[in-house]
Amino acid sequence: MRFNPFNPQQPARPDFFVGREPEIITFEKFLVQTMHNSPMNLSVTGNRGMGKTSLLMKFEQIAKENSCLVVRLSNYESNVKDIIDLCDFIALNIKSEILSKKNLESLGEWIKAFKPTLGWNDFTLTLEKKQVAQELFRQKLIKLWEEAKPDFKAIVLLIDEAESLEKVSGALTFLREVFQRISSEANYMVVLAGKLNFPERMSESFSPLNRFFPTQRLKSLSRQEMKEYLERKLKTENVEITDETVNYIVEKSEGHPYVFVAMCYLIFDSLGEKDSLIDSTLIERTALKIKSHLAKDFFSPMFHPLSKKAKEILIAICKNSKKNEFTLKEAIKWSKETGSYLSPYILELLRKGILNKPERATYRIFHTLFLEYVLEVKEG
Repeated sequence: MRFNPFNPQQPARPDFFVGREPEIITFEKFLVQTMHNSPMNLSVTGNRGMGKTSLLMKFEQIAKENSCLVVRLSNYESNVKDIIDLCDFIALNIKSEILSKKNLESLGEWIKAFKPTLGWNDFTLTLEKKQVAQELFRQKLIKLWEEAKPDFKAIVLLIDEAESLEKVSGALTFLREVFQRISSEANYMVVLAGKLNFPERMSESFSPLNRFFPTQRLKSLSRQEMKEYLERKLKTENVEITDETVNYIVEKSEGHPYVFVAMCYLIFDSLGEKDSLIDSTLIERTALKIKSHLAKDFFSPMFHPLSKKAKEILIAICKNSKKNEFTLKEAIKWSKETGSYLSPYILELLRKGILNKPERATYRIFHTLFLEYVLEVKEG
């Protein structure tokens, strides 16, 4: 059976990674600063399927090539309930990574013996707890850096799905305060990646987060980037593609990484075992399969959890919007609601990644195929 080089369930491997040059250049600059005792941090944000995890994997490759210790963190929802859990989770992963590079036997022994070190049962005041935790965690991080420093130029923490940390009260502010304090004593670089909310919240109380974790917002892939990725992947299986078909995939995917790779996977999957050309005839056979797959695996999980009123407002917008874009004034007219009533539901659609806000008072439905899906659900 022929191997399919496209996999929408997995992030892009670094050796097949394309695009994101501005983000990579920024990461490389910040990494050099960190390696030379002047740590810098950043955040990467974007809606579901925009390639945040793929970009973190590329960052990991770059950092390792520069003799840095890389610690990738995710899946904290089951491990992190509060600040103390977060401290121990980070410390455990850094220590594990250090030992894994040195002595596997020592790693096993250490994990068995590991116990949380930042207990604070004797402290009852919230402020007191925070101050104690900061100091103990700071000391732990410095100690871990001293252990890693002989072998590594920096420790890079890549925190995926970082929106989960926003649910832990004060977690991101706590991390900023701790890593800011140790910046003159240890070479740590922290990269947050996720569908983050704090970059949008421009109140004074949130501006320190924006300064400490300057945000790189992922945009759609360009035609050239998609074409390069397509041809490199197909070359591994000696399959060619017509320019007409490339144009179709580029246009329909709108540069959305998940939609793009899912389309490529399904088109290749429809190729005969002995066929070596992807053309318009194959596209015609695949169109319905693509629509069905995206509806089931991507669009439905975004649409159905919405509140009933948010769905009604979204349907009204989809029925009337031209080129997927609209203003708040137009949404008020189409939904027949007041602006104050409409605003919370627009915010819900923004948080779910269904709407983007390219500029003030202007909104955009994130994908044309999703708009078509919503209208079909309405008709159904």
